Amino acid sequence: MSVSGIGAAKYPIAGYETRKVQRNMPGNNMVQTTQMSSGTFKLHISNDEDGKAIGSMCGADYSLTVYQPKDFDPANPVYKVKVWDKSGNVTERMVDVSKVDTKGSDYIDMFAYSSHLSASGECPGAQSAFIRSGANQHGFDNKTHDDLFEMTDWLSVLKDAMQTQYSAGNFKGYLDFKQFWDFLEK
Repeated sequence: MSVSGIGAAKYPIAGYETRKVQRNMPGNNMVQTTQMSSGTFKLHISNDEDGKAIGSMCGADYSLTVYQPKDFDPANPVYKVKVWDKSGNVTERMVDVSKVDTKGSDYIDMFAYSSHLSASGECPGAQSAFIRSGANQHGFDNKTHDDLFEMTDWLSVLKDAMQTQYSAGNFKGYLDFKQFWDFLEK
């Protein structure tokens, strides 16, 4: 039970607070306005124009969503990714996940790839393992919009996350990461 369940609903939990969800926007858009310690921003979830959202997340000053376009072809898995900065400026990119290099790609491409693996069922825990390995294990929890574009060896990040879990005696956490690692090593 959270503190909001005992009469403290006015206080944000863990540094963020959901303000409202806008459901009646033109074009069936789904946008959630969120307040975090770094400011207020919108998490863009889905809309009719871009396609079905298969992955959304937010960071210190950005919102990131991966869309499966309406003309999506599983034989040629290309996704539309949109990144919003804290001022609402959007960067769009098409990501062919069959060409993502796990040893040298930026956060955006790897998030699209892990979202694809989870949504397609090829590796159901991929998105969660990627987010946790990059965010919680290695100080990326304060990752900013500009950090999303840095090239990273994600296999090394994942290996470090696995080792951290193993060293801490968290074998379930280790095995969650290992499933993703084993898939990537095929």
